[in-house]
Parts: sequence; structure tokens; C-alpha cells
Amino acid sequence: MIIGGGMMAQAFASFREDPKVLVFASGVSDSTETRVAAFARERDLLAHARAQHAGKLLLYFGTCSADDPERRDSPYVAHKLAMESLLEEAGLPWMVLRLPLAIGPGHRGRTLAQYLHDRIARGERFEVWQHATRYPVDVVDALRAARYFLARREFHRRRINVALRAFPVLEFVRVMQDIVGKTALYDIVPKGRHYAIQCPELAAADALELDFSDGYLKRVLRKYYGGAGAGS
Repeated sequence: MIIGGGMMAQAFASFREDPKVLVFASGVSDSTETRVAAFARERDLLAHARAQHAGKLLLYFGTCSADDPERRDSPYVAHKLAMESLLEEAGLPWMVLRLPLAIGPGHRGRTLAQYLHDRIARGERFEVWQHATRYPVDVVDALRAARYFLARREFHRRRINVALRAFPVLEFVRVMQDIVGKTALYDIVPKGRHYAIQCPELAAADALELDFSDGYLKRVLRKYYGGAGAGS
């Protein structure tokens, strides 16, 4: 069963008829969100879903920004951590997949990839933090990881990070300008830092055979932004 819509609901559509798993895909997805009302809406919806489907294993999408020293004190991250605690304290079956920068079809939200695509396509100047890095993940890889962990009871009632490879934000810019076919207009600002995300469960899941090699970022961005109608 799936609650919600958008990119994650579309990617996890195969769970729609699953009688044992409830995928909660109706959360706040904008990491810059600050409105109390938006957070309250998700809390109420999550609490209701948990109570109405007590027998199902509830899959919630958290955020890897909890490990980012520059963003972990934001209202968005605080809210996401509170939702994780809500599930844990309910005493019912749950699993949290903490995702980094998820990239997939139909996403038009305020993500780094979409921001860069729009600015470059419109020829607008923007700032790039020189030392900042981000962990991209194809929603298809997130789905593969979810299926693997959901099928194994030892991973239930746990928070699992799904992020193995960080890329400099400057690399995002270089790849995206090649995809768009226009030179990006940007100013480099000496800010940002790399932050490490520990993913012991994912690193040990050899059966997944996920390829996070050097070309991962280029493959994912081209997949969803590189052709007519890509990402729509």
C-alpha cells in the first residue's frame, strides 16, 4: 500500500498492492521548508496512517541531511527526526530509509538537480559553494535497496542510510551544463564542506550490486534530464 503521490510514490508503485507493507510517500520533500503548518500536516497524516494500519510494516523516507553539519539543525531535519521518533515510539513495525539527493522521474521540487537545470537553461547566474558535496541516488536504486531490506526482518525497526558516493557540487554543474547544452553562469563561493555518511547496511548488501562508481552522477542526471521529456 502507498500513501501519497509524486516521485517516490511513482518509483515505489510496485508496493501499491502489497498487503504487508505501507509506503509513506506523503511527507515534506522540500528541505528548505520552514512552515509549521506543513510539518504539522505530515505529523498528523503519519500518525493517522500508523494507527489505521497497525499491522503493516511502515516504510518512511528520512533524510541523510541528519549527518550534514550545515543542515542538521534546520527545521526540516528536526522535523524528519521527530517523525522517525514518532514511529519508533509507537511500538509497531517500521523502517526508515534515509535518502540523500533522490533523483527520478516527475520531480519538479526544489532539489539541487532541478535548481541547476533551471538556472542553466534560463541563463541565470547562481552561486556554487566550492567545497560542498552531495550524495545523489537514483530512485530506482533506492527502490532496490528498500526491497532488499524490507524482505529481511533483521533490518526492520532500523534507520538505514542509502548513500555511498558523494560528488562535488561543481561536478553537478559541469554535468548539467553538458546535458542542457549551455554554459553555466556561476560564481564560486569559498563555502561548504564534505560530510561523511555511514552506510554499513548498504555497503554489506553485496546482493544489490549497486554501481556507485565515478560515472554514477553522469548516468543518473542524463537518465532523467538528458532527453526530450526527461524527468517529466
